[in-house]
Amino acid sequence: MKERTALGEAILKHWREHCPQMVRDLEKLNLLDQTVFEAQETTGDLLYELVSVRKMNYQAAWELAAEEWMLPRSEKETGDLPPTAHFPSGTSRSGTSSRNPRPRLRRGTSG
Repeated sequence: MKERTALGEAILKHWREHCPQMVRDLEKLNLLDQTVFEAQETTGDLLYELVSVRKMNYQAAWELAAEEWMLPRSEKETGDLPPTAHFPSGTSRSGTSSRNPRPRLRRGTSG
């Protein structure tokens, strides 16, 4: 079993409070733990990319990274996507904010 970090706990707490139907749906599908783990990993990867590679200020990077899980894409954009659509495995979602354009990131593969 993959370990949930403090970040994962914060993500789950936020989802339970703000997206209870999504949490119930993920629990019914037995996907909640996997989805939380993917969200925490995606957030960590994005923070590393923004802070260490792109040399962005940590607070600004955190705000961008947190947008990835604070309000899931399915509730922000269309409302009819499956609950796991906001964290596809092995990719990061790209999008834009009217306040700050989000940098487009691509995950590289080693090999």
